[in-house]
Amino acid sequence: MEIEIYRVSHQLALYRVATVRPLRVQKEEFMSLEKWLVQAGETKVIDLDIVRSITIALVGGQIDVIAHDEPTARVEVHSVGGRPLKVSMDGDRLEIDHIQLRWDTIVDVVKGLGRRGDRADISLLVPRGVALKFDTISADGLVSGLHSDARISTVGGDIVVDGLHGDIDVNTVHGELSVRSHTGRVAARTVSGDVTAAGALTRFSVDGVSGNVFVDADGAPDEVRANTVGGDLTVRIDEGLGARYRINTVSGTLQLDGSIVKGTFGRGFTSTTGSLDSKWVDITANSVSGDVTVVRRPAAPATASVNEGWGSPDSAPSDEQRPTDGGAL
Repeated sequence: MEIEIYRVSHQLALYRVATVRPLRVQKEEFMSLEKWLVQAGETKVIDLDIVRSITIALVGGQIDVIAHDEPTARVEVHSVGGRPLKVSMDGDRLEIDHIQLRWDTIVDVVKGLGRRGDRADISLLVPRGVALKFDTISADGLVSGLHSDARISTVGGDIVVDGLHGDIDVNTVHGELSVRSHTGRVAARTVSGDVTAAGALTRFSVDGVSGNVFVDADGAPDEVRANTVGGDLTVRIDEGLGARYRINTVSGTLQLDGSIVKGTFGRGFTSTTGSLDSKWVDITANSVSGDVTVVRRPAAPATASVNEGWGSPDSAPSDEQRPTDGGAL
């Protein structure tokens, strides 16, 4: 009986090997790889079938990533300087790579920027739901209209993200980051580059050194959190939105809802304003010398434009701001 059971088990194992392994090989055979190499001085237009993810690695130049409602993509290479630009399509994964840039060799790339002159000007028309990973040294970038998550990193390039629905992770050394008309979460890290985020933010966080941070949040974000050394934080939220403040700064000045708080000297400041029963925002800030300012967006009259400009603390009327209820610890 034991021998018979062993034979049956052995036959089942052989059957699984015979049926499963060929299926895996067949799946790999359907994954097609196409690639193009665009030399310096050349231009090229590449039309692609279904694209679900994009990885971009550039040194210098400009790239615009514009979303549309089709599953296909188009790559327009307007110019290339320095080393050749590689474009490859592996299944549904599109990769645009200049000199096969990798972030583990970023120091060598930065050292050679001035000598090589590697740059490319590119326009991408991509599906709205495509997943995006975008790395650049000094290239500027525009990302517009995606309904997906995005990961963006730059050393010195200026990056604009417009009208994205999803979560964004952005990193910069000294390039400026601007997130406009956003719906979703934003997580940013910066050394000296300024960071601006505006829209229906569900959650915003930033870790920085000396870069200034501006947050213009519509509705009721769950949290606005900032950790900086010397960068200033300015936040604008809706009039009447409940808020809890937990702020710690050594030498910076706090201006919260029209009230100026001085002399905290790193002891911490906590305060609440409005109702915390339903929708309200948690604002947490830690800084050494940076100032922290929170202003209110006044309710727009019926005849006013919805797209109201950014209001600075100096320009906001004092009667449109509400005093804080708390004090220094």
